[in-house]
Amino acid sequence: MNISSSLLILITFLLGGALFLSMGAVLGNISDFSPTSPVKIEIVEFSGGDRYNDSMRFQDNNLVLKHAGGSAVSADSISVQISGKGNAYLGIPGSGGKLVYGDISVYYEHINIGKKNSDFEKNNKEMLRDGVWSPGEMLVLTGNDSLNSSVSSVFVSADGEPETSNNYSFSSNQTLEIRVYQKNKAGNSQLVFKKETAV
Repeated sequence: MNISSSLLILITFLLGGALFLSMGAVLGNISDFSPTSPVKIEIVEFSGGDRYNDSMRFQDNNLVLKHAGGSAVSADSISVQISGKGNAYLGIPGSGGKLVYGDISVYYEHINIGKKNSDFEKNNKEMLRDGVWSPGEMLVLTGNDSLNSSVSSVFVSADGEPETSNNYSFSSNQTLEIRVYQKNKAGNSQLVFKKETAV
């Protein structure tokens, strides 16, 4: 084998190695952009129905989420959003107002006991004991978690109207969208879970 042939083989080998390394770098960059969540969440149950079509009460609407793995997270850092067709009460019950049906949007500002009723605390004693949502623990949300006042940390709008009692129910035989957000160290909320589920 002459020198020119040896040089040609060497150059080919080096170019192939460089191509392999550059492809690895590109693939590595792509994997870095893949979304990752510090907490794995599963929907255990969603049951209930609305007052119009199903004769169900607000407190009969139950969403159970399970922390199924990953890091334990502060209850102060987690917020939950639920959207779908259902009904809410415009105004304050017993002080005028009406029950309306339409597009319902529910937002839990956080999942600690602050500005929620006593039933939320009873349903979530395990999680609230140390203020941390840990792997294996359940989070139970119901349509009656609100304090029925402007100081509630549960916010409900009906067809874009925010002046509700902040209670909610969702109609049966439909699909809901559930989103869970976590605040990062900078205080910005990041989406960590999104799923559609049937009632």
